Amino acid sequence: MTLMRSRRAALRLLTLLGLLAVPARAAEPIFPPAGAVGLVPPPGMVLAKTFAGFEHRSGASIVIVEMPAEAYGQLVATFTPDALRAKGFRAEGGSEGLPVAGGEGQVLRGSQAANGVTYAKWVAVVRGGAGTGLVTVQVPESARREVPDRAVEAALETIAFRSPGSVDDQIAALPYTVGDRAGFRPVRTLMGNALLLTDGPKDVDPEGTQALVIVAPALGQVPVAPGQESAFARKALGTIREVRDIVVADEDRATRDGAVVIRLRGTGKDVRSGREVGVIQTIRFAEAGYLRVIGLAGADRPDILARAERIAASVAPRGGQAGAP
Repeated sequence: MTLMRSRRAALRLLTLLGLLAVPARAAEPIFPPAGAVGLVPPPGMVLAKTFAGFEHRSGASIVIVEMPAEAYGQLVATFTPDALRAKGFRAEGGSEGLPVAGGEGQVLRGSQAANGVTYAKWVAVVRGGAGTGLVTVQVPESARREVPDRAVEAALETIAFRSPGSVDDQIAALPYTVGDRAGFRPVRTLMGNALLLTDGPKDVDPEGTQALVIVAPALGQVPVAPGQESAFARKALGTIREVRDIVVADEDRATRDGAVVIRLRGTGKDVRSGREVGVIQTIRFAEAGYLRVIGLAGADRPDILARAERIAASVAPRGGQAGAP
C-alpha cells in the first residue's frame, strides 16, 4: 500500500471515530445554475463564476462536466491510469469505487503539473438519475492546508444528481449569447460555460458522423500579448481532439469593438473514421480573455461550415456590446 493510500485510510478511520474534527457544512449539495450534478464543497469553496463547479481563493477548483447517461460506460472503459497519463495525470494506484446516492462512481487520485504548478488531483466518473458526470478536483500543493485531502474526500462522497434544467435554461446561464443558431440544434452545455450544437438527431455521436459547433470561452483570465493572436489561434487549432493533421487554408484578422478577431479555415482528418473534414475556428480576444467558436463538418459540406460561421458571427459576451467573434 502506498503512503498516500495509507494516509487516506487513516484519515477515513479517524473521521469515522469522530477523532478528526471536520468544520460544519451545509448538508445539502449545491448545484451550478441549471446543472444536474452538485456536491457539498469543501469549506472556503464557492460557486465558480466562469465554469460549472467551485473555486477557492488559493487556486483550487472543482470542475463539473455533465454528459448523457450512455456516456458513463464509454468513460469507464478508458478510466485507467495509463489512459490519463497521456494527458499528464499521474495516478496513485487504480480507480476505486465512489458512493453516489442512487447511482455509482469511480475515482482516481494522483497529481498533475501545469504551467509550473503541481496539483493534487482527483478525477471522478459518476452516474445517477438520467445523467453522467465527470468531476475533477485540483488543489495546488501550496494550498493543501487550506483545502486538505480529507475535505476533498468528504466532498466527493456528497456528489448528487437532480433533474437538469432545460437546454434553454442552461443556455440562459451562459456568460454569452448566441444570436443565430443557423439551423443547428443545441445539445447541452459543458462546464457551465461551453455550448455544444449539432446538425443531426444524435445527442451522442461517437462515430463523428454529424456536424458540430462548440462555443467555449477561456477558463478564467487568459491574456494574449498584442500581436500574438494569430500564433495563439493556430496553436489552439491543433488542440482539437476530434481532428488531426489540420492544414490551414485561410486566415482573416479583424478588430471589432476593441477586440481582435482571428478566423481560421482548414481541413484535417477525423481521428475516428479517417475521413476528410472541414474546420472553422473563430477566436475573439479581449482583455478579460478569449471566446472561441469551432465548427466541424464533412469537407464536402461547405454549406454547413458557412452556417457554423453564422453562429460564430452572432456570439457576443452577455451584458456587453455586440462585439461578436
